[in-house]
Amino acid sequence: MDRPEKKTRESTSKVRTGCRTCKARRVKCDEAKPVCKRCAIGGRSCTYAPAEAASPARQNVIVVYVPPPSVHDGPTLSTNSAGIDFFHHHIAASLDGQVDPLVGSAFWGRLVLQLAHAEPCVRHAVAAASLVHQDVQLSLRHPAGYVAANRRAHAAWQRAAQSLAARIQRRSPDAHLVALVCSLLFTLIEFLRGRGAMAMLHVENGLQILAAHRQSRGEKGTSGGERVVPSSRRRSQRRGRSAVEDTILPIFARLNVLSSLAGKMTPPAYGTMDDYDDDDNDADASDLADVELRLVAILDTCIRFIGQASTKAAALAVDVADFAEQTRLQTTLDAWRRRFERLAGRTRRLGAAGLRHQFMVHVKAVGVWLRVCTSASETAVDAYLADFVELVDHATHVVKQLDDVGGPRALVSFDIQVLGPLYYAALKCRHPATRRRALALLRCAPRREGLWNAHVAYATAQRVIEREERQLDARGWPAEAARVHGLPLADDESRVRVVGPDLGHAGTHPDLDLDIVLSPAHPAALATEFRTKPWGLAGPWHVAREYIAP
Repeated sequence: MDRPEKKTRESTSKVRTGCRTCKARRVKCDEAKPVCKRCAIGGRSCTYAPAEAASPARQNVIVVYVPPPSVHDGPTLSTNSAGIDFFHHHIAASLDGQVDPLVGSAFWGRLVLQLAHAEPCVRHAVAAASLVHQDVQLSLRHPAGYVAANRRAHAAWQRAAQSLAARIQRRSPDAHLVALVCSLLFTLIEFLRGRGAMAMLHVENGLQILAAHRQSRGEKGTSGGERVVPSSRRRSQRRGRSAVEDTILPIFARLNVLSSLAGKMTPPAYGTMDDYDDDDNDADASDLADVELRLVAILDTCIRFIGQASTKAAALAVDVADFAEQTRLQTTLDAWRRRFERLAGRTRRLGAAGLRHQFMVHVKAVGVWLRVCTSASETAVDAYLADFVELVDHATHVVKQLDDVGGPRALVSFDIQVLGPLYYAALKCRHPATRRRALALLRCAPRREGLWNAHVAYATAQRVIEREERQLDARGWPAEAARVHGLPLADDESRVRVVGPDLGHAGTHPDLDLDIVLSPAHPAALATEFRTKPWGLAGPWHVAREYIAP
């Protein structure tokens, strides 16, 4: 008997234009619009990159998946009211307590709560964030390190997305403000759940909205050919600024730096540092808010250059232009430090001393990193031990200040605090005592700063120290051949998650995106790799791949 003809799948070319969510999840997208099939089934946000040829006047700023109504979605008044109350007393209070007093309480404790009472989409998003926050709190206390997700959180998120889509369709003048607030609330939810790829989608979506808003106001970044309003004019225009300029832009600027430190590059929220006045004798530099925003722009520009220069240094391809740019950035960072020291010496603003410690942590870390980024040798950092000691000293004050605030420690931060700089110090400062001080502080730092997870950073840094100190030089420091290059950091989403069968719903296989909430300190193996040069800087790489068991 003839065998039936074997069916074969017709070969197709790879699809490179799918939605952002499918790209982040590394699954094939059917490109259905406005919502692809995978996002529709999973109840996920579905957005597409804007077409290059689209007219700016007709270009969609944001595409939001509108989920079908669920028969299980009951009345939500009590849930939303409780969610707003919880957000006010637990989430907004903790976030505003971490962020410096320049912009903190104006957003989470004021603007978000005001809009939550007036805008259904913000109200539902606040309820979803509150429920996820409670899940994470429970996971921290659970022996297994995870809990079954509260399905009301996903339902609230669906209602938020549905309401936001309807709100945008009305094209009211303040639709961009509502969309930006929802974008940050969605980012908060993904940060809480440790889903960095999805968080970055919301950050990038928010940056697109910001760019469109600024273009409509005639304010383009450097990519648009126009300059951001310099500091000497920003102060005189302060009274006329909107909530976007006053509270939302600074948060996205900080998210840019946090993302860049974690190797995730996004378009600058403020353009570049060249969009600001850089006169070291600027008499108008008397406002801490303007000085801080300039620091954020400088750090963002420096980190982007460091990424490019480090890649060229590893290939021994650094040129004269790189050294010139390195010197220019060093001069700019030093000028900012002098300006800030003068301002800090004469200001009486409450909390200025704490800000000095926080700012100097960043200045010291990026300053060392900038000076060595054009060198392929890991021993280049050894000349900056004094800077590392100062960095750790300043970080000690910051961590102590966070402890002195009192109350429960916040689960996540949108501010640039200490995780990135301490991780850099623990990896790159090979002085045994100083790097262990940095390692110990990582354990006391906030659990999450944006994409940074303190538990993951601590476990990775501890393993790097163990590997490097197998081979020591005459000083008792790791030898060049044993030193780990780069800043290897295990991805929070790379954790090997082993969960019980009881977390499914209605007998179904558990969806790890929807059914499970992991503790930030979930005791799971972390996938990472370590790159060394045991055969000399001109020799090949040795790559060791490991699963770190905290």
